[in-house]
Amino acid sequence: MIEIGRLCVKLAGRDAGLKCVVVDILDDKFVLIDGETRRRKCNILHLEPLKDVIKIKKKASHEEVKKEFEKLGLKVWETKPKQKAERPRKKRKTPEQLRQQKEEKKSLRDIFGKKGEKAKAKGKIAEKEAGKGETLEDKAGLAEEGKESKRENKNQVQKKKLTEEKN
Repeated sequence: MIEIGRLCVKLAGRDAGLKCVVVDILDDKFVLIDGETRRRKCNILHLEPLKDVIKIKKKASHEEVKKEFEKLGLKVWETKPKQKAERPRKKRKTPEQLRQQKEEKKSLRDIFGKKGEKAKAKGKIAEKEAGKGETLEDKAGLAEEGKESKRENKNQVQKKKLTEEKN
């Protein structure tokens, strides 16, 4: 049933439902197909043979298959070959560029701190919070300073009032 030139419908894969023609028989399970599908090796179980047979020679080129398909009024899978592009090469950095990159890293490290320092600091704060019910002002040492500064302000205000009353 499967022979060179036999029209088939592809049943499985990306090209399922498209017509193709058997171009070559590779072994008892696989054939080479071409047509509306991509030209490739295909399992015979993935093909549904049709009654039509095209007269082509074994291992016919894509152009020959295209001409026969156009006679039948069928379209053919057309691809354009990729243009070869030169692979981009990695360039080594100059010593000046390396120095500049290190300086940028240092400046960022100064701004944001080192990786492990923030995690350690957060862990210490969490330990203190668990142990004591301190306020944020107490932790920062601002609570005592705040009280002292308020006292000083009150004292200064009182002194001004006394000086004004005397005058």
